[in-house]
Amino acid sequence: MNDANENYQIKTVTIASMAMPFTIQTVSYPNRPYPYEITKQAIQYLQTYLDQIDQDFSPFKNNSLVSRFQNNQLLPSEFTDQFQEVLGLTTMFGNLTEGAFDPYFNNHYDPTGLVKGWAIQHGFEDFLKPLLQQDSIVAIALNGAGDMQLNTKENNPFQWHVGIENPADPQSIIREITIQDGAIATSGFSKRGQHIKRISPDDSLTQATIIANELIVADVMATTAIAMGRQKFEAFANKQNLHGLLITNTSQQINF
Repeated sequence: MNDANENYQIKTVTIASMAMPFTIQTVSYPNRPYPYEITKQAIQYLQTYLDQIDQDFSPFKNNSLVSRFQNNQLLPSEFTDQFQEVLGLTTMFGNLTEGAFDPYFNNHYDPTGLVKGWAIQHGFEDFLKPLLQQDSIVAIALNGAGDMQLNTKENNPFQWHVGIENPADPQSIIREITIQDGAIATSGFSKRGQHIKRISPDDSLTQATIIANELIVADVMATTAIAMGRQKFEAFANKQNLHGLLITNTSQQINF
């Protein structure tokens, strides 16, 4: 994920949280002082934030808010602002997609399908995007296991080039998408197996990529596409003015 323009330099830092890698990339002018300390501090804040989200929202930690909620042990007075926001968002998207996005798909509340995109978007906005105020920083991106929030300084021509993996051959790129500001998320079965419950007998989709302004939307709608199936999702995407790329089990590419 980079730009071929030699007038920029790209620095990459990878941290680990929520059982996955998170990659931060900053694009800067090579002839201007790079804000190493400010960037390092921002990444440290991001690490702390992601670890806190993992502690509170992991369904695999017995004392997390989610696990306690599942076991009817979380009192309403213990609902944090973050927990209430996630609970509200999962309810909203469940209603919007008519159950295709279902936080209760495994018979108990599990917001995992939303939390990663939600955490990336908020972490990006709170800790990384402010780095664009630095004179030398041109653009910045946060990638969490393939789901990305990206931003470029206003009136700067830099563009991110994001490769979309071929689900039949993850070592190859099936499409390159250019973004200056926005988010992109991909959902499918090539890496995590059958982790999405389909609500339709239409199982022709193997991968869905959604491009949106916010990663919360892109992430949820990519999952929704797989759950709905091609025919129902194409109608839904048209109604909701969604954009992206669908891949079928015959390797057909569908732009919408």
